Amino acid sequence: MSNNPPNLKEQAYSAVRWTAVSAATGALVQLLQVVMLTRILTPADYGIMAIVAAVLTFPWVLNGTGLNSAFIHRRDVTEGERSSLFWAGVLFALFLGAVVLALAPLIAWLYGDARLLPLLALSSATFLVSGVGAQFRMNAEKHLRFKPMAVIETLAAAASMAVAVLAALNGAGPYTLVWSSLTGAVVNSGLAWRYLSADWTPRWHLSWAELKPYVHFGLAAVSSALISNLNRSLDVMMLGKFVAPADLGLYSVPRNFMNQMQTFVNPILSRVGFPLIASVQAERARVRAITLSTLNLVGALNAPVYVGMALFADPLVRVLFGGEWHGTGHLLAILAVVGYVRAMFSPIRDLILGVGQAGRELRWNLGILAVVLPAIVVGAQFGPQWLALLLAAATLGLLVPAWMAIYHPLADIAAGEFAMLVLRPVGLAALSMVPALLLAQQVGPPLLQLLVGAVVTTPLYLLLNLLANRFFVDALLRLLLPRRATADTPA
Repeated sequence: MSNNPPNLKEQAYSAVRWTAVSAATGALVQLLQVVMLTRILTPADYGIMAIVAAVLTFPWVLNGTGLNSAFIHRRDVTEGERSSLFWAGVLFALFLGAVVLALAPLIAWLYGDARLLPLLALSSATFLVSGVGAQFRMNAEKHLRFKPMAVIETLAAAASMAVAVLAALNGAGPYTLVWSSLTGAVVNSGLAWRYLSADWTPRWHLSWAELKPYVHFGLAAVSSALISNLNRSLDVMMLGKFVAPADLGLYSVPRNFMNQMQTFVNPILSRVGFPLIASVQAERARVRAITLSTLNLVGALNAPVYVGMALFADPLVRVLFGGEWHGTGHLLAILAVVGYVRAMFSPIRDLILGVGQAGRELRWNLGILAVVLPAIVVGAQFGPQWLALLLAAATLGLLVPAWMAIYHPLADIAAGEFAMLVLRPVGLAALSMVPALLLAQQVGPPLLQLLVGAVVTTPLYLLLNLLANRFFVDALLRLLLPRRATADTPA
């Protein structure tokens, strides 16, 4: 990316390329899983699964951040420190599983559903399984070794989907999620030990003195990640208290689809952004260039996804989810606004942690909570549609604070630059989809409408970007054609 030495630049593009492969195949697998499971499981099953997933995201966040983030940020790690970090991570994962097991009866009582108790108890095993492979994954990520990670994540996703479909077909109901997650964790950790270890095996060594330098950074990262996760999970947790499981399922499926699109696009850049910024953290101009380029690509890649999701919401729901979900298109359209704005926030964590200011991320996430909490609490009491509307409004209101608190002070991005990076992709995506939408309305079957939309929109969107955002087209070609020389002009 802009103004970086060739070796680091090529490493970055290679890392993005392989992360894109992993994200694309993972998204395809998840999409196939959704298409199949929504035709097997009921909305009530999805409602119970949504509560389990929302609860489990908190220990997953704890397990995936903290010491792992500190490990990526720190440049020089000794062999002793690495072994200490490994065993500390395993013990912490074991602790998290025990916490979930202990809290399962309380959570089942709070939601008034006894089915939550065995589901959460069984889910607690996934933390230990995932924890034993966590540091191998973090070490590969730190050194931008995304090719083997892409292969491993693809295989784990495929195995997880296969188990999910088999479990659902055999009447597992909400247990489908548990068996699927456990399978994915086993495959991921097992292959990480085999292919990401680089012949390194942890010694039986655990030293608090070696861990201490990592703990301060890690605690700030964990605290911030927990609040961030609360911001993203609170809608399901709150709505589950006011509506029946079936109604929660009808909200959670389009909501989860919106989130899955974020896991498709955003990790392509954000997973690379943290280690990349960390490697040049002392050079302000390069941090700015990387952040500008990342925001440009994030906006240009996400805008057609979420604008298309809003404009083609009804045929999308009919094709992907099946008959029981036809009334949820309006929810998907509203939540598309939340998805796009959150996408433009996705580089924030990598920027903050990359420059070593984890405390600032905590303050930012607390600010988000202060804005979205009232919207969610009020909206949940009036049902899924009001919840989606108020959540979208609150999320939009955070764009200016994001620039003022993060992008301007840490990356010297001007207000006009940030506004252009946010609004230009939406305008280009909307312009390219107007003729697509008009043509699609002339055909009947929903699947044909989506195909017409994609065929018409794609070349128009690329042409408009060629005229108004050449950097995106050049970067896209560079990712697809590694040997092509392009001019690296920042956003």
